[in-house]
Amino acid sequence: MIKKSLSTVCCVIFAALLLTILSVNMFGVESVPTAQYLAYARASADWTWQHYDEIIGRWKQTFDPKNVFGYRPPGGLLETAAIYSYLFEKERKPEYAQRAKKILLTYGDYRSEFPDWARKIRLDYVDGVPALPDFFTVMRYIRAYDTLHRLNQLSPDENAKAETVIAESMAYMLRTQEWGPMNRSMLRAEGLAWAVRALPGHKNVKVWEMQKKALGDDNWGNWQIEDATIYNGVWLYSILGYADALKKMDALLKTPEMYYYAQYYLHLISPWGIVPDFGDAHWESQWTHFLVYFEAAAAFYKDPNMKWAAATIARKYIDFNKPESVGLGYMLLDCCRWGSDAVAPVPPQFLSEEVMEDVQGKKIVYRDGWSPQSTYLLLNYRDEGDGGLNFRDYLRDTIPVEEEKMTHGHADENSLILLMSGGSVLLHDGGYRDYMPSGPFGNYRQDYFHNRLCVRPEKIWMGQKAGEYRYSVREAVPGQGILDFLQNAGSYRKVRTQKVDFLSLPDFDYSRTRLIDDNWGYSWDRVVAYVKEADVFVVLDIFKSLKEEFFTLANLWHTRKILSRGDHWYDTVYDTIAGYGGAQGKNLPTDKHLLIVFPETHFKLEGVEPQKRHYQDELAIHQTTGQHFELRETVGFVTVLIPHPAKDDPQKLAAQVKLLSVDSPRAGQGVQIEVAGKTYFVGAKNDLRQDMSRDSKRPKYTYDAGRWRFGDFETNGDFLFASLEGGSLSYTVVNLTKALYKERILIEGKPWLSGLAFDGSPDAQETGKLRYWRDVANLEKTR
Repeated sequence: MIKKSLSTVCCVIFAALLLTILSVNMFGVESVPTAQYLAYARASADWTWQHYDEIIGRWKQTFDPKNVFGYRPPGGLLETAAIYSYLFEKERKPEYAQRAKKILLTYGDYRSEFPDWARKIRLDYVDGVPALPDFFTVMRYIRAYDTLHRLNQLSPDENAKAETVIAESMAYMLRTQEWGPMNRSMLRAEGLAWAVRALPGHKNVKVWEMQKKALGDDNWGNWQIEDATIYNGVWLYSILGYADALKKMDALLKTPEMYYYAQYYLHLISPWGIVPDFGDAHWESQWTHFLVYFEAAAAFYKDPNMKWAAATIARKYIDFNKPESVGLGYMLLDCCRWGSDAVAPVPPQFLSEEVMEDVQGKKIVYRDGWSPQSTYLLLNYRDEGDGGLNFRDYLRDTIPVEEEKMTHGHADENSLILLMSGGSVLLHDGGYRDYMPSGPFGNYRQDYFHNRLCVRPEKIWMGQKAGEYRYSVREAVPGQGILDFLQNAGSYRKVRTQKVDFLSLPDFDYSRTRLIDDNWGYSWDRVVAYVKEADVFVVLDIFKSLKEEFFTLANLWHTRKILSRGDHWYDTVYDTIAGYGGAQGKNLPTDKHLLIVFPETHFKLEGVEPQKRHYQDELAIHQTTGQHFELRETVGFVTVLIPHPAKDDPQKLAAQVKLLSVDSPRAGQGVQIEVAGKTYFVGAKNDLRQDMSRDSKRPKYTYDAGRWRFGDFETNGDFLFASLEGGSLSYTVVNLTKALYKERILIEGKPWLSGLAFDGSPDAQETGKLRYWRDVANLEKTR
């Protein structure tokens, strides 16, 4: 019996060791035990307690009664109290309760530092200065109080004192109103939920309960309206805290929205190991909040991919040997409480995909793997959307916001948010803001801070180079700077977006997404093709005028440094990204550079201008055109993005890219790229409604109306990708009836019998479009 038990124990130990080895060696990251999270929380609280007097001293030295937010008490103390109250409940060491009590019972005393003149100028302090003025942290005080009160650690007088602090702070919080499925509303609901739980007999509990339900119900089981990494993280963590206060964590995580968001943010994770910053956000923002959410989600859903996400973030950012951040310790305490050691981390296997669809997520990720060296590109085409109308209108009508969407999103529709390859950051987003509500020119929310096409319904003053014939003189005439032309107050203009198409196939990925500006009267399609074998991105931007008007179009790409440049190419690198507010940024790996090539140059200006972006000095590379457009007239831009090792010669790489001739400039865009003896072809039709030539019968389209030619190809398809090596042509054509190469038919759809014609004509032979067709043609065979 003993031998059998020993054998069983040995097997269990061996299995645990094997699982650990696999999770480290095979999967590249080891999960963080919940005990280690708890150890950090404990140590951070101890560190704060040991430095208590120093923390208060520094707070007094930097205390600013003119702070725009009013009275701000010392930081770190509430988190310490919450940690110690939890430790006391688990371990019953009296010193933990005493430390937590001291913080709670003296926290209101710091208001004495707030001068009376400062109180008098704030109308919201008419009933007194609140001890807990910040709804981002008020629940931390109440959590600690709830535990100590429940465990009978407070005398009647001490209870009364703490209850007064909570009640007065709830009254203050309810003076301002923000509601809807978004972070600031959720934080208020969380604070109210803890107040209701901690003080069920208080005279104001009915009001708190009513407001808790009013705010909480808008969030529970609903889509959040925000599209911003910072506030997505805050909302997720806060709604978990709300469920914790209600003791309904399982019920929350059973809602389809919570499962969606767990998958959504998992699928967004970049090779940097975090959810990229988009909307109101900055580099490396809110990793703490996503860490807690992934730990809670991994435990509830028993999902090894989510556990991998949590482990990746924790191992990258937490220094467990220096537990001096009690704010982090407070959140790691929740990782311990809500996480689980029973789930082993396994990295995801999915590659390029929609994240998650074209209604709520509206993002597309291109990737070739999940290692820190993988290639990754994020396209965001999320608009403000139709959801949450009442909530968005309320925010627009109540608070001073103009430069952002009512979703904390930016004018970043169809923008390329982040490009990474080989561990290097090659493109990144513009940042949050310099100060409230936004910095100069809407920093950093307006379209000209993003990697996208910017459109204005006016014509830019182009100027001319010496020897050009635009004006009556042959001398150079200075033109208008592109940023000077584009910049304004930065006020957001509402547009709408759609996904036209997305395909992920073995040799390439393809997306086409559309922005529509109904007020200014244009649409803009961004086509992105990822040539996987060559590790190259082709970006085709297609503008279509929906009315007769002057338009100027600027194709913008941002970078930190241009290392070298030539005819219509720029070799770029990001060596650093500044911290929030301009704090010293970290040096970035520069093992890879990004070559930006503009192969299509007719009637397009090019230039580079300095620009403040993401709190640092950057460069805006642009290709610009401007003209009077006829109704439905189109024009396109072609950009090729080539990540490459730093040692490679960019001039040679740029020479591999060539523009393909098109039978009509308005028909489409095409480019070829030669890499290692293979030639790749990428082309897209400009006007996808070109085919529509009749309404009297179906189909409405005909081949002759929709066909277009680029290079040696002819088709009526929307998009074509091909590779030529020797005599073998591998090709894919999307949404087509026929395709030819050098007059040779590659594919032609079979006819069908089309009936029920609206004009009453007899049934006739017609051909419907194929979704796409892939094949390999042997060009050495006779036709």
